Amino acid sequence: MKNAIEDGFNKKYKKIIVIGSDLFDLKPSLISDAFKKLDNNDVVIGPATDGGYYLIGLKKIPLKIFENKNWGTSTVREDTLKNLEKVDVHLLPMLNDIDVIEDIKNHSAFTKFLKPR
Repeated sequence: MKNAIEDGFNKKYKKIIVIGSDLFDLKPSLISDAFKKLDNNDVVIGPATDGGYYLIGLKKIPLKIFENKNWGTSTVREDTLKNLEKVDVHLLPMLNDIDVIEDIKNHSAFTKFLKPR
């Protein structure tokens, strides 16, 4: 993530958003809203129900935001927010990202396919 964001800033982009690819409920309007929220905030985070985040938007890379994290655990968002205590952060609505089958088995997009016939 850090390398992708740094690459974008090196190419002179002013706002960068990285999103996960495992979200069924992420809508284009939420991404548009995240870009708008960066007008008045330093960071935008889309919290995931598992304690991580599905989206992060930045205008610059805050110090240590990507360091010393237990990636893939339920503490990532909390640890990230601790690094952001001195910057303006906007939290988007919480969404469920998909890591294991249990994360999706009750989702309306898949319940008809996962139920026994």
